[in-house]
Amino acid sequence: MPSRFLARAVLTWLCLAAMTLPTSARKARAIFVQPTDEAVEKAVLFSGTDYVEIELPQRNFSPEVELPPGDLVLAVLPDRLAPDAEVPAGAQKITIPAAWSRCLFVVIPDPTNSVFPARVIPVNASDDVFPKGETRIYNLTKAAIRGNFGGQAVKVLPGESGVIKPPISAFGSYPVEIDCAFPGDTKPTSICRSQWQHDPEARQILFVTPSPGHKVPRVWGILDHPQPESATAD
Repeated sequence: MPSRFLARAVLTWLCLAAMTLPTSARKARAIFVQPTDEAVEKAVLFSGTDYVEIELPQRNFSPEVELPPGDLVLAVLPDRLAPDAEVPAGAQKITIPAAWSRCLFVVIPDPTNSVFPARVIPVNASDDVFPKGETRIYNLTKAAIRGNFGGQAVKVLPGESGVIKPPISAFGSYPVEIDCAFPGDTKPTSICRSQWQHDPEARQILFVTPSPGHKVPRVWGILDHPQPESATAD
């Protein structure tokens, strides 16, 4: 009897300890792509109970913020709501499943949204979905994009995205060729012929965006290096 009682007590303690263990929060970062001169510099994400404020820089990802655990439906707002105020009817709502362990938010202008003049595109950056060393390419132009990244051919239609697997396994350079073709073009136009550097410890996002005053789009990218646990936002 004493041994059974002891075993039962230990099992109960283990169950209670498991219930009180802290749940690791999801990390998230954001970038504002091609903002207007009057673009907002932050977004407030509201879960219905919690607020998360995130910066919207233009040239790099924001400092990391923590999202609450679990399945989330977040309203995108410019500021926190007044007490007892309702979420405006036109506010964008983004869904973050519980399985997403890391998020990247790509923010683009949306002047039709009277609540928050931008649209947030959530990217699942969990290690098993978007591992380090991979690249996501977002085509924000009206041209079809064809690229060859270290021998890997990728085609991305207007308004769509594509995946580029690691072109090499370690740090180093690899050849890149990128072309575009607008509707009505009889042959593609070259955008890029170059050697790029691969960083196997970072996720990369490439953007193909219009280049004001030029027909040929611009291709640019940023790296997502997860911040050390000791790092804090400025």
